[in-house]
Amino acid sequence: MSRERRTGSDVVELTTTAMGGQGDALAEWQGKRVFVPSALPGERVRARLQPAAGGDLAASDVEILEPSPDRRALETALCGGCALQVWAEPAYRDWKVDMVRQALGHRGLDLPERFESVFVPAATRRRADFAVVRQGSEVRLGFHARGSDVIVDQHVCPILVPALGDLMAPLRAVLRQVLRDGDAADILATETLTGFDLLFTCDATPNAGQRAALAGFAAQHDVARIGWLSRGTPEPIVLLRPPQVRFGDVLVDLPMPSFLQPSAEGEATLKAAVLAMVGKAKRIAELYAGAGTFTFDLAKIGKAHAVEGSKPSLAALVEAAKRAQLGHRITTEARDLEHDPLTFQELKNFDAVVFDPPRAGAKAQSEMLAKARVKRIVAVSCNPATFARDARTLVDGGYDLAAITVVDQFIWSPHVELVAEFRRR
Repeated sequence: MSRERRTGSDVVELTTTAMGGQGDALAEWQGKRVFVPSALPGERVRARLQPAAGGDLAASDVEILEPSPDRRALETALCGGCALQVWAEPAYRDWKVDMVRQALGHRGLDLPERFESVFVPAATRRRADFAVVRQGSEVRLGFHARGSDVIVDQHVCPILVPALGDLMAPLRAVLRQVLRDGDAADILATETLTGFDLLFTCDATPNAGQRAALAGFAAQHDVARIGWLSRGTPEPIVLLRPPQVRFGDVLVDLPMPSFLQPSAEGEATLKAAVLAMVGKAKRIAELYAGAGTFTFDLAKIGKAHAVEGSKPSLAALVEAAKRAQLGHRITTEARDLEHDPLTFQELKNFDAVVFDPPRAGAKAQSEMLAKARVKRIVAVSCNPATFARDARTLVDGGYDLAAITVVDQFIWSPHVELVAEFRRR
């Protein structure tokens, strides 16, 4: 139990006992659970308490009185995305694995004997979603503080690939010309093989002068494309060349916007696990295929049927397959799998199924898979909770959870990914 001592009307001292699933340390106050941001397990803190959802309490104005021996010093400003950067290994890594173990446990499942974990290092993120605001002559560019609209003005970011980090200074400079006083925007920045891809999301639309400033910036700083989204469909402001990535041996033009794994290292780890778990299947259904992250490598093993609900992503996949003359190995289908999953009758045509849904998981599709007789299913997930829900459905339908690979490519955040193999009993 936490030691607790009142030091004022609403300021207390607590000792944290564990780390919660959202990256807040946990403590207890008068029988209620307290979420303590910026703290680690085993620390004595002073904080102000306020009500939180579900009858819990949330701590604010947290002061660390006695730090954990696992706390490490930082050299850069701490934004909301890297809240756990202060946590030294191996405690941090053990917690990431335990998140998966606990999610499975809530559904009455255990980690399988075939289990491994892979931790992607810092300085590998090729994609970042920057927040920016202009106030007077000042431009703040970086990421939001934890649970706040405040932007931490980031000049060095240890998670980004060096080239993307180096882009921040010139980007901040051109934003003084592009943004009006009071304007705020989000900028999705991606390093691709053919240059940077930037997508601005902003309420205001750019005028001729702002467009010219962006064009000049693109020409000087290896930017392949700049898009602008103010309402509806994003508009290409600058297109010097198509932003491209390589999936397998195939170059793919990224649509705007697009899904892409945040790091090449993480993508390679996920892909290796998927291919190993698929084995020698000759007829493979790839569901939530995106623009082809796994498709082209799966097509080397067997014939791949790629199903995707996003028309721009599927169009990029189809065009890339056509250029690579892979029409005999890859078929495609546009389909909203959340509302129209492949039926168990359709699934009988496949030896293996790979699915990589968004954070909400694949509830409807998992229910159909549970009724199917597919020999092997490989699930890729970025949310252990929804994965565990879908895994429970598959296990109840006659599948064994045979293997899991945990992949931490969202370093120092509460997010973790995994690849799992299911085999029909």
